[in-house]
Amino acid sequence: MKESYRFYQNKACEYFPCHPVDDPDSFNCLFCYCPLYLQEKCLGSPEWILSGKGQKIKDCSNCMVVHRPEMYDKVLAQLCRQDFTVSVNVWNFRNEIWRRMAQIASWDQMEAELFWQHRGAAISSVTNMMEKHKYLYHVMIKLQPFDAACVQNDRFSFGKQEIFCTVLERIDRSKITEGYLYAFHAPDFPVEEASSLLSQYYLETFQIACMDVVREWVRDYLARKHSVTSPHYCSDSFGPGYYGMELSAVEKLTDVMDPADAGISCEDGMLQPMMSLVGLYLISTEDILSDCGDCAGCIGQKEGCRFCANYVKRS
Repeated sequence: MKESYRFYQNKACEYFPCHPVDDPDSFNCLFCYCPLYLQEKCLGSPEWILSGKGQKIKDCSNCMVVHRPEMYDKVLAQLCRQDFTVSVNVWNFRNEIWRRMAQIASWDQMEAELFWQHRGAAISSVTNMMEKHKYLYHVMIKLQPFDAACVQNDRFSFGKQEIFCTVLERIDRSKITEGYLYAFHAPDFPVEEASSLLSQYYLETFQIACMDVVREWVRDYLARKHSVTSPHYCSDSFGPGYYGMELSAVEKLTDVMDPADAGISCEDGMLQPMMSLVGLYLISTEDILSDCGDCAGCIGQKEGCRFCANYVKRS
């Protein structure tokens, strides 16, 4: 192959080729030291061995990924990535999820006999489904950081994508240090397998409660992550239908952050699976939403809200 910015060989090197190959002429020396070595989840399939200090280290002896000429673009794309995924076991949150289900289903307003009927149906339908499909315990959450400069007066700006969010006009943006896009979906139950309409109702209620609890867990996780050296706050979730963001923002959010790593796709503005969430969190040095509780359920309007003291008419 011809040498270029994408391909280079140093045949004078005493180690060339440093991996056993069938075709030395296509061996790319450009990434002599693998730039992905320090990434736990790289593009290759390394083996892990224990060092003399008892620490796990990568053994890439059998990996040819960065030395294949056609991998140049993928290696650069991987180096540019800042997003990451977090896996949580939702069954560890079952107590919080049961409490949220009780709120959604208004168990506290039911008569005793009806309460025990509904509670029994909820527990049996969910536990049976989770036992049958154990892989559903784990929920993958994709997180993608973004700079505070993306938060503007009345919108989030990501390159050509502008996502209007009216509550931003009410907060002190100088306190924001950065933000995160997120995406995840609830356990994707085959609800049609439910034995009754009541069981189906509680499977769907479990999914909704699961999304609420996991979303709150992510918020706490990000607050802890950024409070190692000094206290930081993580906002409530911004998203379509909340804090003045239009429902149509779903498609824009998925364009900015490909949610495929979380098992989510967007088709005609609708998320798949149906019980999926995309949105944003803001990290700040102070609680920036303390005075914006009245905006939490605002679905957003491009022309603003005439009943909001912050109403601004846009041309």
